[in-house]
Parts: sequence; structure tokens; C-alpha cells
Amino acid sequence: MSILIALAPGERGTSALDLGAVLARSGDERVVVVTVVPTPWPPSPYRVDAEFLALQERAAQEVLEQARARLDDDLAVEYLVRHDRSVPAGLLAVAAQVGAVQVVLGSSASGGYGRVSLGGVADRLLHSSEVPVALAPRGFVARAGTRVRRVTVAFGRSDGDSDLLRTAAGVADRIGATLRVACFAVHPVNVFSGAVPDGADALVAEEWRRLLDRDIARALDGGALATRVETVVGQGDSWSAALTAVAWAEGDVLAIGTSSSAISRFFLGSHASKIVRSSPVPVVLTPR
Repeated sequence: MSILIALAPGERGTSALDLGAVLARSGDERVVVVTVVPTPWPPSPYRVDAEFLALQERAAQEVLEQARARLDDDLAVEYLVRHDRSVPAGLLAVAAQVGAVQVVLGSSASGGYGRVSLGGVADRLLHSSEVPVALAPRGFVARAGTRVRRVTVAFGRSDGDSDLLRTAAGVADRIGATLRVACFAVHPVNVFSGAVPDGADALVAEEWRRLLDRDIARALDGGALATRVETVVGQGDSWSAALTAVAWAEGDVLAIGTSSSAISRFFLGSHASKIVRSSPVPVVLTPR
């Protein structure tokens, strides 16, 4: 089993590499770094295609060389260049070939620094991937030897979230990380004062924690693990404020469950999509 890190030819950022290394080290998995060179279809008889492919091939080899210099010596790493008609198709083929348990991507360069942003490749990959997709915030950096220390589950109190919680609990237990459950909400501000009435947010948070504790106990069958799960409620007047209201630390990842639809294995509802884009830590999207 392996962690598949996807890099674009000529990609300069190291966020995906750092996140992939953290995940692989935590789960004692090997790493496969791949860059996909898209081949024109249908093939063109003109030399311009050959020149373009040669340029892309050189860019792919350069990004793999940069990856070799970046990744720590404690990891078992394989480097691949894949030629395919599209980048998502190539990534899916390699993921199946190497038995990937996760596909790791960086954020789009057009997104905000320190936040997760889905680019075109990530968006298309999510329609077909059968394994979890991990997204690194733009500019994410991990120190050498970093492991996942805490898994936070974004919890919406649905049956699917209970399944995600059980899965995350098993993963956290296997890799020696702690488990936390978080609810996030955007509350309306007072139109005159621009603030929530005094004490109201504390009352809501306390009620949520009570319900969270009950749901966690049910999802985890009331076992000893359920009593060790931390619960937090993040509130704010925006999704970004709600997520930053919760404390985050090095080694944190946020797990979010997705629903399937007729056209996609991963379907992000409006709330989940906003949580992903507001996350200050790496996000792992898990199909239900």
C-alpha cells in the first residue's frame, strides 16, 4: 500500500510533498510521487506536438528531481512519470496500479495562502477516485519527521458522519494519533451591534457539546475510546472565523466525509465545501 503524491510538471510548491510525507510516515506507508504528462489526442503529425511533449517531459523530470531533494531519507519512495490523455485519468490509473490508500494534492495557486483551494485537477479527480483524497493548504510546510498527531472529524450528526467517525477512530488508533470531533457553524450577527447577544453563543456551544457526546457514544458503541474523544464547537460570523475559533496545531488533519451522487463518487454539500475552503490544516476527503 502507498501514499500517492501528485505533482504537475513544472510545479514549484512543496505542500503536497510535505503532506504526503507526513501521512506516509504516520501510517508506515511507502510513497509514490507521480507527475502526469498529458498527451495530445488525437495525435498530431506536426512537429509542434513533439516539441511540446519534450518540454513537458523535461519539466516532469525536473519536478521529480526537486521531490528527491525534498523528501526525507526515512521514507521509501518511488518516482514515476505517466503519459496519459488527461491528468486525472493518469492519476487514477497509477493509484490503481500501486495500490494507493490516499491521493495527495496541493492547493491551487489561485487560492488564499494557508487555506485549501481545489484546482481543476482536484475537482475532476474527486468525481472518480475510489480512495480518500488529501489536500494540503497553499504554503503548507511540515518539519522533518512530522507525523499526524490528531485527527479532527468534521461532524454534522448524520448517519454518514457516524460512519466517518468510526473509520477515523480506527485510523487514529492505528497511527497513534488522538481523535477530536468538531462542529462548525456560522451564526448571524445582530444587525445593530454586529455581534451575537451576550451568552447566547456559550449556551449553544454547551448544548452542541452535550449532543456531540451522546452521538459519539452511540457511533463508537459507548466503548472506552468514546470517553477519550475531545469535542469542540467552532462558531463565527463566517466559515473562516468558525474554523479559526478552534485551536489547531502541528500534526493536525481535518477529516470530512463526502456523499456520492449519480455523477460523482465525491459530492461536497454547501457546508462541507465551505469548511474545506476555510480549513487552515490539511483536509482528508473520504467517500462514504
